[in-house]
Amino acid sequence: MEEKKVQIDKKILFSLIGILSFLIIFLIIYFFFLPRFRFSDFDEKIDISFANDFSYQSDNVCYGTFFNCEKVKVLEEGSVDTSKLGSYKVTYVFSYNDKKISKDQIVNVVDNESPVIEINGEEPLNYCANGKGYGYKVLATDNYDGDISDKVTSKIVDDKIVFEVVDSSGNKGILEKKGILNDKELPIIKLNGESSVFIPLNGEYIEANATATDNCDGDLTNKITIDGSVDETKTGEYKLVYKVKDSNNNESSTTRYVYVYQASDYPSLDGKNVYLTFDDGPSKYTGKLLDVLKKYNVKATFFVTDQGLTKGYDDVLKRAYDEGHTIGLHSASHNYGYIYSNLDAYFNDLYAIQDKVKRITGFAPMIVRFPGGGSNTISANYDNGSHIMSMLTKAVQAKGFRYFDWNVDSKDANGAKTSAQVASNVINSLGNKNTYVVLQHDIKEFSVDAVETIIQFGLSHGYSFQALKMDSPRVEHRINN
Repeated sequence: MEEKKVQIDKKILFSLIGILSFLIIFLIIYFFFLPRFRFSDFDEKIDISFANDFSYQSDNVCYGTFFNCEKVKVLEEGSVDTSKLGSYKVTYVFSYNDKKISKDQIVNVVDNESPVIEINGEEPLNYCANGKGYGYKVLATDNYDGDISDKVTSKIVDDKIVFEVVDSSGNKGILEKKGILNDKELPIIKLNGESSVFIPLNGEYIEANATATDNCDGDLTNKITIDGSVDETKTGEYKLVYKVKDSNNNESSTTRYVYVYQASDYPSLDGKNVYLTFDDGPSKYTGKLLDVLKKYNVKATFFVTDQGLTKGYDDVLKRAYDEGHTIGLHSASHNYGYIYSNLDAYFNDLYAIQDKVKRITGFAPMIVRFPGGGSNTISANYDNGSHIMSMLTKAVQAKGFRYFDWNVDSKDANGAKTSAQVASNVINSLGNKNTYVVLQHDIKEFSVDAVETIIQFGLSHGYSFQALKMDSPRVEHRINN
């Protein structure tokens, strides 16, 4: 029995050896001698970086035996947009004579490039006790996301500021810069409302408060303290000082002035008289100006014109006259080239505006203001060397006119752009003199808007507001032509 079993085992072994030999011979013939499409390198899935060029390399496939394999033609079906992240399917058709084979490939366009962080500022960079940096600018750019500066975070590590940013694909950019704990910047306080406030006696002062920000601590508004108070029952100037400290004890302050004035009686104290004068109108803003003047029972002077932008406001001119304001003559045309060409031209223009005022009001004014003022030099461009201003200043007086210049320039025609600037220019020019003639233009809304502040300041500081008359004090410039 044992001999028989051994014979059976030998038969099985020989059979296995035979099968294995056949397989080896088959594989040798298949891999080395059988003609077929041969792929030395073909990945069914590949990754390609965003914005890189993509193409299939045809050298990786041939047709033939191991010993003799010829290149094949490759047809690519499908496309890959490397400007957009995502997966793309591409089918390749390989052909040799009449033989063809196709293979699919998944191409993943990926973003594997880290964003770049740049710092605009000199090292060491300043940082606060709370770890917040300041005094420099951080810029982070990514090849796919673009500007991601708003995503940058920072932290302090061993006197270094470590900046980090992560793009939408999860790539991280890191930059280290030397830092120094340093906070010497003062907080910034901004008043809500005006820095000068005028309220009538027994009126109500409403605190507008302020806001405060700091380079390190951020919003410090709730840390502001106010020194001072306002007594609405007593006229005078009150000073309110707003203070705030940051966490490093840097302190800032700013001041608001509150003026309590007597609104019902305006005596002329110390003979300080202010003559508000307005050139070039009337205009669409003059009505609003008249409302303010009426509110404070203040009289002013209007040197009127008849140029294009003043037409259509005859009723406003009449109202100014009826309400007791002085109407003066400025110019009908306001055309420098005409009025300063010779004496006849000037007086023709002057009588034209006088006739208009008389037609509207029934009164022919004799108060005059030269365009550009008596000191203007622009007239020399048109008078052929006749020094016309020297002649005109004498001629108008010989004809019974009075001319007035100014000694306070609001600069609403040459520098000031806001009502606050106009008010500041006028108020800062007032002192203890007896006569202040103020130049403004009621064709400029921001200048008109400054008038109430000027009046409130003047009344609360003992000034009397007057309209110019024929016997008013002389305010005349030096003649320069």
